[in-house]
Amino acid sequence: MLGRTDQVAVAVTGLSAYAEGFEFFVTARTRPPGTAGDRESRPDRGMIRGSFRLGLLLSDGRKVFGDYAYNTEPTGPVLRAYLTGGRLHSHFSRWWAWPLPPAGPLEFVCEWSALGIPETRAVIDAQLILDAAGQSTLLWPENGS
Repeated sequence: MLGRTDQVAVAVTGLSAYAEGFEFFVTARTRPPGTAGDRESRPDRGMIRGSFRLGLLLSDGRKVFGDYAYNTEPTGPVLRAYLTGGRLHSHFSRWWAWPLPPAGPLEFVCEWSALGIPETRAVIDAQLILDAAGQSTLLWPENGS
């Protein structure tokens, strides 16, 4: 769980590791209007989407902020959304992180100001990702054989 209020819950709901990086899924559910705890007014959809922030804090102290830019060559760790979608009360996003994180704690950092979620963090042991990446299978060897 990355963050939760009376109106929204945000969580990392899946993770896959590869030889060079990892991907993870973030799912958000918002409470439908007219249910217990419903706010009288909500921000518009654009404001809601625009206020969502996601990042990683690596065990070596580096911070990686999520972005949607694909037109630049990365110079350091990358966190990019590459698939988003959803419905009125359910939203998902798929994120690519490169390179693999260093061993130690890996913090997922989330903030969603329009829906009342302050900066929150969830921590996992990066060794879980490193172990899974070590079991990945190379689909096409570089030498073409």
